[in-house]
Amino acid sequence: MVDLRSIKALTFDVGGTVFDWHSSIVDALDRIATDRGVNIDRTQFANQWRRQMFERLADVRSGKLSWMNADQIHRDVLDDIAPDYPELGLTSTDKDDLNQVWHRLKIWPDAPDGIKRLRTRYTVVVLTVLSWAIAVDTSKAGGIEWDGILSCEFLGHYKPDAEAYHAGLKVLCVKPAEAIMVAAHYGDLRAAMKAGLYSAFVSRPGERGEGTITETEPQPDFHINAANFNDLADQLLA
Repeated sequence: MVDLRSIKALTFDVGGTVFDWHSSIVDALDRIATDRGVNIDRTQFANQWRRQMFERLADVRSGKLSWMNADQIHRDVLDDIAPDYPELGLTSTDKDDLNQVWHRLKIWPDAPDGIKRLRTRYTVVVLTVLSWAIAVDTSKAGGIEWDGILSCEFLGHYKPDAEAYHAGLKVLCVKPAEAIMVAAHYGDLRAAMKAGLYSAFVSRPGERGEGTITETEPQPDFHINAANFNDLADQLLA
Protein backbone atom coordinates (compact mmCIF):
# COMPACT_ATOMS: atom_id res chain seq x y z
CA MET A 1 0.00 0.00 0.00
CA VAL A 2 1.05 3.56 -0.67
CA ASP A 3 0.70 6.17 2.04
CA LEU A 4 -0.51 8.94 -0.24
CA ARG A 5 0.19 11.51 2.47
CA SER A 6 3.91 10.96 1.84
CA ILE A 7 3.72 11.33 -1.95
CA LYS A 8 4.88 14.63 -3.41
CA ALA A 9 5.50 13.88 -7.08
CA LEU A 10 4.23 11.74 -9.92
CA THR A 11 6.71 11.03 -12.71
CA PHE A 12 5.14 9.98 -16.00
CA ASP A 13 6.35 7.89 -18.84
CA VAL A 14 4.74 9.38 -21.95
CA GLY A 15 5.60 7.24 -24.99
CA GLY A 16 2.70 4.79 -25.06
CA THR A 17 1.37 5.84 -21.66
CA VAL A 18 0.26 9.37 -22.57
CA PHE A 19 1.17 9.60 -26.27
CA ASP A 20 -0.39 7.18 -28.76
CA TRP A 21 2.75 6.70 -30.80
CA HIS A 22 1.64 3.63 -32.74
CA SER A 23 -1.48 4.93 -34.48
CA SER A 24 0.30 8.23 -35.12
CA ILE A 25 3.05 6.48 -37.04
CA VAL A 26 0.62 4.16 -38.82
CA ASP A 27 -1.41 7.16 -40.00
CA ALA A 28 1.71 8.90 -41.33
CA LEU A 29 2.77 5.74 -43.16
CA ASP A 30 -0.73 5.35 -44.55
CA ARG A 31 -0.54 8.80 -46.12
CA ILE A 32 2.81 8.05 -47.73
CA ALA A 33 1.72 4.63 -49.00
CA THR A 34 -1.55 5.98 -50.37
CA ASP A 35 0.19 8.84 -52.16
CA ARG A 36 2.54 6.35 -53.82
CA GLY A 37 -0.07 3.72 -54.56
CA VAL A 38 1.69 0.98 -52.61
CA ASN A 39 0.80 -1.24 -49.69
CA ILE A 40 2.97 -2.13 -46.71
CA ASP A 41 2.46 -3.64 -43.27
CA ARG A 42 2.18 -0.37 -41.37
CA THR A 43 1.93 -2.02 -37.95
CA GLN A 44 5.09 -4.00 -38.62
CA PHE A 45 6.94 -0.86 -39.73
CA ALA A 46 5.82 1.14 -36.67
CA ASN A 47 6.73 -1.59 -34.20
CA GLN A 48 10.04 -2.29 -35.92
CA TRP A 49 10.94 1.39 -35.75
CA ARG A 50 10.06 1.58 -32.06
CA ARG A 51 11.77 -1.71 -31.16
CA GLN A 52 15.00 -0.89 -32.95
CA MET A 53 15.00 2.56 -31.36
CA PHE A 54 15.19 0.89 -27.95
CA GLU A 55 17.87 -1.50 -29.18
CA ARG A 56 19.92 1.48 -30.31
CA LEU A 57 19.20 3.25 -27.04
CA ALA A 58 20.61 0.26 -25.17
CA ASP A 59 23.87 0.75 -27.04
CA VAL A 60 23.89 4.40 -25.99
CA ARG A 61 23.24 3.40 -22.37
CA SER A 62 26.09 0.88 -22.45
CA GLY A 63 28.52 3.33 -24.03
CA LYS A 64 28.81 1.43 -27.31
CA LEU A 65 27.44 4.50 -29.05
CA SER A 66 28.00 8.15 -28.24
CA TRP A 67 25.35 10.06 -26.33
CA MET A 68 22.41 11.13 -28.49
CA ASN A 69 18.76 11.95 -28.03
CA ALA A 70 15.67 10.15 -29.28
CA ASP A 71 15.32 12.35 -32.37
CA GLN A 72 18.77 11.31 -33.54
CA ILE A 73 18.15 7.67 -32.72
CA HIS A 74 14.78 7.59 -34.49
CA ARG A 75 16.33 9.11 -37.60
CA ASP A 76 19.28 6.72 -37.63
CA VAL A 77 16.96 3.74 -37.25
CA LEU A 78 14.89 4.95 -40.21
CA ASP A 79 18.02 4.61 -42.36
CA ASP A 80 18.33 1.02 -41.14
CA ILE A 81 14.76 -0.10 -41.73
CA ALA A 82 13.87 1.81 -44.92
CA PRO A 83 15.50 -0.86 -47.14
CA ASP A 84 13.04 -3.40 -45.69
CA TYR A 85 10.23 -1.42 -47.34
CA PRO A 86 11.63 -0.64 -50.81
CA GLU A 87 8.17 -0.07 -52.27
CA LEU A 88 7.94 3.18 -50.28
CA GLY A 89 11.09 4.51 -51.92
CA LEU A 90 11.87 6.76 -48.96
CA THR A 91 14.35 9.51 -49.77
CA SER A 92 16.47 11.28 -47.19
CA THR A 93 13.98 14.14 -47.21
CA ASP A 94 11.07 11.70 -46.79
CA LYS A 95 12.78 10.21 -43.76
CA ASP A 96 13.45 13.64 -42.26
CA ASP A 97 9.78 14.51 -42.68
CA LEU A 98 8.57 11.16 -41.33
CA ASN A 99 10.80 11.54 -38.29
CA GLN A 100 8.82 14.64 -37.35
CA VAL A 101 5.74 12.50 -36.65
CA TRP A 102 7.18 11.99 -33.16
CA HIS A 103 6.61 15.70 -32.50
CA ARG A 104 2.90 15.54 -33.30
CA LEU A 105 1.79 12.29 -31.69
CA LYS A 106 -1.82 11.71 -30.77
CA ILE A 107 -2.80 11.85 -27.10
CA TRP A 108 -4.83 9.15 -25.38
CA PRO A 109 -8.25 10.79 -24.83
CA ASP A 110 -8.31 10.33 -21.06
CA ALA A 111 -4.86 11.88 -20.49
CA PRO A 112 -5.49 15.66 -20.43
CA ASP A 113 -8.30 15.57 -17.88
CA GLY A 114 -6.70 12.92 -15.69
CA ILE A 115 -3.39 14.79 -15.54
CA LYS A 116 -5.17 18.08 -14.84
CA ARG A 117 -6.93 16.47 -11.88
CA LEU A 118 -3.73 14.97 -10.50
CA ARG A 119 -1.96 18.35 -10.61
CA THR A 120 -4.40 19.68 -8.02
CA ARG A 121 -2.58 17.65 -5.36
CA TYR A 122 0.77 16.49 -6.72
CA THR A 123 3.75 17.79 -8.67
CA VAL A 124 3.23 16.04 -11.99
CA VAL A 125 6.16 15.78 -14.40
CA VAL A 126 7.29 13.88 -17.45
CA LEU A 127 10.24 11.50 -17.06
CA THR A 128 10.93 10.13 -20.53
CA VAL A 129 13.56 8.71 -22.83
CA LEU A 130 11.99 10.75 -25.63
CA SER A 131 13.62 14.06 -26.45
CA TRP A 132 12.58 17.18 -24.58
CA ALA A 133 11.35 18.67 -27.84
CA ILE A 134 9.12 15.66 -28.58
CA ALA A 135 7.56 15.84 -25.12
CA VAL A 136 7.02 19.60 -25.35
CA ASP A 137 5.66 19.64 -28.90
CA THR A 138 3.27 16.73 -28.46
CA SER A 139 2.05 17.86 -25.04
CA LYS A 140 1.39 21.37 -26.29
CA ALA A 141 -0.47 20.16 -29.36
CA GLY A 142 -2.51 17.76 -27.24
CA GLY A 143 -3.48 20.31 -24.61
CA ILE A 144 -1.60 18.70 -21.73
CA GLU A 145 -0.07 20.91 -19.07
CA TRP A 146 2.69 19.55 -16.83
CA ASP A 147 4.53 20.98 -13.85
CA GLY A 148 7.73 20.10 -15.66
CA ILE A 149 9.24 17.97 -18.43
CA LEU A 150 12.34 15.93 -17.69
CA SER A 151 13.99 14.22 -20.64
CA CYS A 152 16.69 11.67 -19.95
CA GLU A 153 18.74 13.32 -22.68
CA PHE A 154 19.68 15.96 -20.06
CA LEU A 155 19.96 13.65 -17.04
CA GLY A 156 23.10 11.77 -18.07
CA HIS A 157 21.31 8.41 -17.89
CA TYR A 158 18.43 6.79 -19.72
CA LYS A 159 15.67 4.75 -18.15
CA PRO A 160 15.58 2.00 -17.04
CA ASP A 161 18.92 2.73 -15.37
CA ALA A 162 18.31 3.53 -11.70
CA GLU A 163 20.43 6.66 -12.06
CA ALA A 164 17.87 8.12 -14.47
CA TYR A 165 15.06 7.93 -11.91
CA HIS A 166 17.31 9.28 -9.17
CA ALA A 167 18.55 12.15 -11.34
CA GLY A 168 14.98 13.14 -12.16
CA LEU A 169 13.95 13.15 -8.52
CA LYS A 170 17.04 15.12 -7.56
CA VAL A 171 15.89 17.91 -9.88
CA LEU A 172 12.53 17.86 -8.07
CA CYS A 173 14.13 17.76 -4.59
CA VAL A 174 12.05 14.65 -3.91
CA LYS A 175 13.10 11.35 -2.34
CA PRO A 176 12.28 8.07 -4.12
CA ALA A 177 9.82 7.13 -1.36
CA GLU A 178 7.97 10.39 -2.05
CA ALA A 179 7.37 9.64 -5.74
CA ILE A 180 5.25 7.40 -7.91
CA MET A 181 6.31 6.35 -11.40
CA VAL A 182 3.31 6.16 -13.74
CA ALA A 183 3.66 4.01 -16.87
CA ALA A 184 1.98 1.50 -19.14
CA HIS A 185 5.10 -0.67 -19.29
CA TYR A 186 6.05 -3.36 -16.81
CA GLY A 187 9.80 -2.93 -17.27
CA ASP A 188 9.74 0.80 -16.60
CA LEU A 189 7.74 0.34 -13.42
CA ARG A 190 9.82 -2.52 -12.07
CA ALA A 191 13.01 -0.59 -12.72
CA ALA A 192 11.53 2.40 -10.89
CA MET A 193 10.56 0.17 -7.97
CA LYS A 194 14.14 -1.14 -7.77
CA ALA A 195 15.22 2.49 -7.62
CA GLY A 196 12.96 3.03 -4.63
CA LEU A 197 9.90 4.66 -6.23
CA TYR A 198 6.32 3.52 -5.95
CA SER A 199 4.60 2.24 -9.10
CA ALA A 200 1.31 3.00 -10.82
CA PHE A 201 0.35 0.93 -13.85
CA VAL A 202 -2.08 2.34 -16.43
CA SER A 203 -3.35 -0.16 -18.98
CA ARG A 204 -3.10 0.81 -22.66
CA PRO A 205 -4.68 -1.98 -24.76
CA GLY A 206 -3.65 -1.79 -28.38
CA GLU A 207 -0.63 0.40 -27.72
CA ARG A 208 1.34 -1.52 -30.34
CA GLY A 209 -1.58 -2.09 -32.68
CA GLU A 210 -4.46 -4.50 -32.94
CA GLY A 211 -3.53 -8.13 -32.44
CA THR A 212 -0.06 -7.45 -31.04
CA ILE A 213 1.17 -8.53 -27.63
CA THR A 214 0.85 -5.73 -25.09
CA GLU A 215 1.21 -5.40 -21.34
CA THR A 216 -2.37 -4.74 -20.29
CA GLU A 217 -3.07 -6.87 -17.24
CA PRO A 218 -2.79 -5.54 -13.65
CA GLN A 219 0.19 -6.94 -11.79
CA PRO A 220 0.17 -7.83 -8.07
CA ASP A 221 3.63 -6.38 -7.45
CA PHE A 222 2.63 -2.89 -8.60
CA HIS A 223 1.45 -0.54 -5.88
CA ILE A 224 -1.42 0.83 -7.99
CA ASN A 225 -3.19 -0.62 -11.03
CA ALA A 226 -5.51 1.62 -13.03
CA ALA A 227 -7.68 1.10 -16.10
CA ASN A 228 -7.04 4.65 -17.34
CA PHE A 229 -5.99 8.09 -16.12
CA ASN A 230 -9.35 8.99 -14.65
CA ASP A 231 -9.29 5.76 -12.66
CA LEU A 232 -5.77 6.64 -11.56
CA ALA A 233 -6.90 10.11 -10.48
CA ASP A 234 -9.84 8.61 -8.56
CA GLN A 235 -7.43 6.37 -6.64
CA LEU A 236 -4.76 8.98 -5.97
CA LEU A 237 -7.19 11.75 -5.02
CA ALA A 238 -9.35 9.60 -2.75
